[in-house]
Amino acid sequence: MIGNSETARDKLLKDMKRTKGVRFNASKRIEESERKTTRNTAYASVAVVVITLLPVFFPMGQILENSIALLTVALSIFILASSLLQSSNSGQVKADQFQRCALEVNSLRRELGGASDTADVAVFSARYDEILRRYNINHDQVDYDQYRLEHPDEFPGLAAEDTKTARTNLSREGKVSDLAAKAIAAATMGVAVVATTSPLMERLIDALTSWLGALHHGN
Repeated sequence: MIGNSETARDKLLKDMKRTKGVRFNASKRIEESERKTTRNTAYASVAVVVITLLPVFFPMGQILENSIALLTVALSIFILASSLLQSSNSGQVKADQFQRCALEVNSLRRELGGASDTADVAVFSARYDEILRRYNINHDQVDYDQYRLEHPDEFPGLAAEDTKTARTNLSREGKVSDLAAKAIAAATMGVAVVATTSPLMERLIDALTSWLGALHHGN
């Protein structure tokens, strides 16, 4: 319901501002998600190459070779699943649609803001609805949460609990992708360190075993 102090023109301007802001947020979020997915796929691809070559240059036991084979299979499955999901989600297309929609809404909003007070708001409202129908995609709740946090002056009645929930939703965004990148890096580094030091470790274990054997026979 439009309040006594808020005209139909003011409400439409406010709605368009929020739609523009939320859809810009959605475009940025999807683009960032696409970058992270591409990065993780690239990291995993490099890791497969590096890990596969380790047994060629460093002698190692059967257990370590089996572990490397298992990790290679896991990374290969990750690459396949990540590539298929990225292709099916059409993230770049959605990001572009959100961007275009936000730009058109913003352009219409500027046009309405510069029009005279006698301008037919119904005409602008119909054009606004047409833009939304043309870009028939929905943003996620996290995009709206981000807008609310960025413009608290527009939501004076927002409860503290809602603000906390919005911050929690934003903090969770992208965590899975970041954890995947860290896991890939940690697994690759761990296997590489073990592989490169395995000859030294074997010599140390042999030396320790010989010393303990000699010490036992001496007693």
